[in-house]
Amino acid sequence: MDWSNTPIVRRIAHFFDGYLEADSLCTPEEMKRLGEHKYSCVDNSFLDELIMKRWWEYAVTWCPMWMAPNLITLIGLIINLATILILSAFSYTATEPAPSWAYLQAAFGLFLYQTLDAIDGKQARRTGSSSPLGELFDHGCDSMTQVFVTMNICYAMQLGMVYNGVMFVSIVSVVLFYAAHWSTYCCGQLRFSRFDVTEAQMTVIGVLLTTALFGTSIWEWNILLGFQFRHLVVMSAGLATLYQLSGHIDTILSQGAGKNGSTIAGTSVMFPLFPLLMVIVPFCMIYSNTETAVYDDNITLFCLCFGAVGMTCHFLFKF
Repeated sequence: MDWSNTPIVRRIAHFFDGYLEADSLCTPEEMKRLGEHKYSCVDNSFLDELIMKRWWEYAVTWCPMWMAPNLITLIGLIINLATILILSAFSYTATEPAPSWAYLQAAFGLFLYQTLDAIDGKQARRTGSSSPLGELFDHGCDSMTQVFVTMNICYAMQLGMVYNGVMFVSIVSVVLFYAAHWSTYCCGQLRFSRFDVTEAQMTVIGVLLTTALFGTSIWEWNILLGFQFRHLVVMSAGLATLYQLSGHIDTILSQGAGKNGSTIAGTSVMFPLFPLLMVIVPFCMIYSNTETAVYDDNITLFCLCFGAVGMTCHFLFKF
């Protein structure tokens, strides 16, 4: 019997065809807008101007002309994923110390990722293969990597020993990354401040190297009134996040490039807030209301899932 021609199979096929057409395929207007998209960036990063741009300009010359920019991006993502998996194998709950070499390889992997992420766009312009879809792929890999970078901090500083420490850092990371692209969605330009992505990644590399050299006990130093060194670092990161968010919020509320201050897509500048809340609020409720330690005992898996959902939320409004 040919099952492919039965009514139930035809009905299922019709359903999926309708779903793809209605929800998964771009309309002609959306395709036109996607084709007209031009990447625009203003980079005021201190380290970029000081030394990193020169390093990246040199590094891209090592890439053969046949190498696709997306391949460079993908290689960087795989390297970062591999190094974080190695580190997580030793510190799954972010409370166990790992061997020094595990922190060193994570730091090296993050530096490689940073370099490859920076030169993929240069390779695209070098080979004349820049495209909006390439930019989307790059940002998609970035949205996954920011979770890995966050977990590096948690492992190196053993934030699993801090009450809600891992969850706090994960939320801060997702919100900050999301806000940066939210502001870009409003003003049409990706803007890097004096202390931004490069500086943050170098800080994480510094944390990993510090742990590799001095051990995790360095973060347990008592600074004042029972506050440990890691508490000071986390609070400093929180203050830096508030500073960064204030700039993004100002851009979102006052610099919309669309009609009447709307986004570049002509939609409300406040719309992207709802996908973000749909991710953060349920995860916080699930984590805080559990009566067991199941999430703390599996904090790596929980935060990776949180980051994956956050990545989906990022794409709900990207284009």
